[in-house]
Amino acid sequence: MRKIKIFISSVQAEFKHERMALNEYLLSDPLLGKFFEPFLFELLPAIDRSVDAVYLKEVGQTYSILQSL
Repeated sequence: MRKIKIFISSVQAEFKHERMALNEYLLSDPLLGKFFEPFLFELLPAIDRSVDAVYLKEVGQTYSILQSL
């Protein structure tokens, strides 16, 4: 079964801890880890493509977006 990708996003630095905690929780939980694949833009390594292009590509491939405001 293909995992559902969840894009975790926020432009606010204050939520960095929450984004990382949610990512870790989804990856480490035995049940949720079977069904969901979290994506955090800030965990991507440096790449040779534009930030906007990578961001839009990932959003386009994501089933759900969690936005912290």
